[in-house]
Amino acid sequence: MKNRRISTCMVVLFFLAPLACPVFADSGKNGDIGEKIRQPVRESVEIRRQTQKEAEQWREERKELKARYDRLLEENRRLSEQSGRLEEDVEAARTRIDRKERQLADIDQLSEDIGPFLKEVVTRIRALDDEAPPFLVKERKNRHERIDAMMDDPETPVSERYRKVMEALLVEAEYANTIEVYRETIDIGKRSLLADIFRLGRISLFYQSLDGQESGWFNVAENRWETLPRSHNRAIGTAIDIGARRQPAELLSLPLGRLVVE
Repeated sequence: MKNRRISTCMVVLFFLAPLACPVFADSGKNGDIGEKIRQPVRESVEIRRQTQKEAEQWREERKELKARYDRLLEENRRLSEQSGRLEEDVEAARTRIDRKERQLADIDQLSEDIGPFLKEVVTRIRALDDEAPPFLVKERKNRHERIDAMMDDPETPVSERYRKVMEALLVEAEYANTIEVYRETIDIGKRSLLADIFRLGRISLFYQSLDGQESGWFNVAENRWETLPRSHNRAIGTAIDIGARRQPAELLSLPLGRLVVE
């Protein structure tokens, strides 16, 4: 019985021996198997780490793209508002241009109409000069010659013609409301006399010799200087002093002649 158990044990060992021997026999290959097992693990970890890194990079890139997108939206909104304002400005500019074009058309029409009017005003100024006593003859003649030259110059703008003609008309109108004293050589009959001239508006001219002994006036009807009686010397001398601002104004009796109304 005991021998049978030993035999059985030997049989079991006999069958187990081949199984145990490869383990010990191939113990040098266990490192390769472990490496084969660890390599996929390391690759998996590396892939996961790389994937995580790429995910983080993508999140940063996405964040940057989102910020850029928001900036572009804001820029687009601002440009849209600016475009709207520019359209309004363009429309307003078109309106102003249309208005200016209408004004220019009106100015052209006015220029055509104002030319004859200015010529008529110049003609009336000359008529006033012919009807008035001959005071400041040289000054007024030079002014009229300048106006005539300007009116004949096609390069002179209508606005400048209008301004100059109105200035001349204003000067002539001012003569009617002012008095003036100046010195001039006049012809009385066949003789010449240096005298003080007193202008009373556009109505009358009086003269008095420098020594105050002779006085006279300009007869418009006869178009000549005439001597007045000595009784007028004092009044005319006073008028000259008032006109020269050598004494205050006062009431005077001066011979104006006969006024004719047509």
